[in-house]
Amino acid sequence: MDTYILIDFDGTITKEDTCYAMVKAFARDGWQDIEKDWEEGKISTEECALETFKLMDMDEKKLRSLLDKIEIDNYFKDFIDFCNERGYKIMIVSDGYDFNIKTILKKYDINIDYYSNKLDFCDGKIVASFNTSPDCDKCGSCKLEVLKKYKRESSEIIFIGDGYSDICVSRYADKLFAKDVLKKYCEENNISYIPFENFRDIIDYLRQKR
Repeated sequence: MDTYILIDFDGTITKEDTCYAMVKAFARDGWQDIEKDWEEGKISTEECALETFKLMDMDEKKLRSLLDKIEIDNYFKDFIDFCNERGYKIMIVSDGYDFNIKTILKKYDINIDYYSNKLDFCDGKIVASFNTSPDCDKCGSCKLEVLKKYKRESSEIIFIGDGYSDICVSRYADKLFAKDVLKKYCEENNISYIPFENFRDIIDYLRQKR
C-alpha cells in the first residue's frame, strides 16, 4: 500500500503563519475585519486575499526579508528523513503562496513537491492567482482536490494540519494529525484525530504504530 502524507505549510511546517506575518508587517488597519469575515466563512480565501492586498505596502524585497526571519519546525527535516526511509510520499498542500514556500524551503535546502496559490510581483504590484475547486470556492487552493487525486483503494492518506483551510479534508484522511484550530474543530465535531505539537511527536507515533 502506498502512503501519501499531505502537510499544511503555514503554522504546521513553519513556526509562524507566513500569510499572517505578511499582513501584520505590511497591511494598514482594516485587514482585521476582512480576516474575521474569512474565518466566519462569509468570504472566500481569494476574496480575503485580494481585499487585503489592497491594504498592503509590500514588494518582493520586503517580503523576502520578512520570510528570511521565519523558522520551520525543529524536527521537520528529521521527519522528511523518516518518510524517505519508510518510502512514504510527502507533499505540501497549502492555502498560502508558492513564493513563501519556495523561499523558505530554499533557505533550509529542502526539496518537496507542493500545491498552493501563486504570488508574484509585476511592475511594483502584487499579483496573485488561485486554484479553487470547481465545486467550492471557499479556499484558494483546494486541499480536498489534492487528497482525491491520490486517494485509491491501494493508498493511505495521512494529513497533518492546524488551521481553517484544513477543515475540509479532516473527514477524508485515513489518519489525521491536528493541532490548534483544526484540533478544536475535530473535538467539536467528533472527528477522530491524533494531537501533535511538533514533527517529533508524529515521528514517534508513526514509528510505534507501524
